[in-house]
Amino acid sequence: MSLLLGSAQAQSEATIPDIFSHTTPGKAMRASKYGDKLVFAFVYTDWSIPSKRMIDSTFTNPTVQYELAADYESVAINGARKKQFTETYNIHAYPTLLVMDCQGEVIVRTKGYKDVENFLKTLSKTRSSSRYLKQNLDTLSLAAHRGNILAMVDSVEYYRDDYEAKNLAKMYLDKKDTDWRDPESMYLIKEYFYLDKKYLKFLSKYHFKFFEIFDSTTIKENLAFNIFINSIDTDSRGRAKFEYKPVRKWFRKHHIYGADKLENFVKIKYLLWGRGPSISYSMKLLRDYPETADENVLFASVIRLLISENRRRIDFDNLIYSVKKSIKEDGTFLRYDILSLLYYKNGQDSKAKEMIALAQSIADNTNQEYMPTLDIISDLIVR
Repeated sequence: MSLLLGSAQAQSEATIPDIFSHTTPGKAMRASKYGDKLVFAFVYTDWSIPSKRMIDSTFTNPTVQYELAADYESVAINGARKKQFTETYNIHAYPTLLVMDCQGEVIVRTKGYKDVENFLKTLSKTRSSSRYLKQNLDTLSLAAHRGNILAMVDSVEYYRDDYEAKNLAKMYLDKKDTDWRDPESMYLIKEYFYLDKKYLKFLSKYHFKFFEIFDSTTIKENLAFNIFINSIDTDSRGRAKFEYKPVRKWFRKHHIYGADKLENFVKIKYLLWGRGPSISYSMKLLRDYPETADENVLFASVIRLLISENRRRIDFDNLIYSVKKSIKEDGTFLRYDILSLLYYKNGQDSKAKEMIALAQSIADNTNQEYMPTLDIISDLIVR
């Protein structure tokens, strides 16, 4: 399920359950200080489907409500309106769940839809005595070496969040200076090198080594997007301009192929930080580059096509064919969920049900929770 559905137009404002008794983070923190409780913050947007699912299901569960009332001061924060909060806490995906102390220091962070069972597991982390939750990153970094760094980063990500895991990975890589050709360092660069030019340069120089170990599609997408972000410029009004030439130039310089095919992927991923992709970008991505490794981007482009009132005739048969071709033998259930939406939009209801059944089967076999997106947004799809 996509975490970022910026392509979806804003829907009616979500009805927040009464368990979120505080209206601002500041009030929750002050209550936390005097009541000796932690702060639980649910950061959502009205257009995020996973957020809506949690509001309608997880937070209406009596056990969840009891746990939150007993040990936490709870606040719901609309991330689309509270820009300062989302910037301060580095939030780019919705929903994001934060457990903080009375000073606003994050203890546990996670993102994405959580059913009742997984939500309660998230809360239980705050009661753990694990050193990965208690110790600061400087102490952990001193003890890190090739034999334990990957397990250490995974543990920090589990008990805290991927932001803290990235910080630990960076501290480890900096400690090694530029000696990063071992598999452990290469893995950390692949996963955590976001927006850092020195890692981009290293990955570009040794990309052939990365392609031997990791999926080249993922590597190329990460390279293209981060090169673009590092080269972003503004116009005379201070607004960001979309300029893809630096990506093409970088790929040519380091003899990496496929830059042109990534352009619409980069456009959509960039636009997800704001208003969402256009109809034309979404169509091009689904038609020409459905094999993208970033399924959030693929899902967001589909949602844009489904809920937008558009006079242009769209060949959904062609888009369905393209997405079907992109499914690998070990493909995830999300691709079939996407197909169910496209078939429904195309008026093929029986095929939509067939795709949902396939998605459910894959989810069951891989022990993953799955709720068909069509059940949630069918009334928003213009047919």
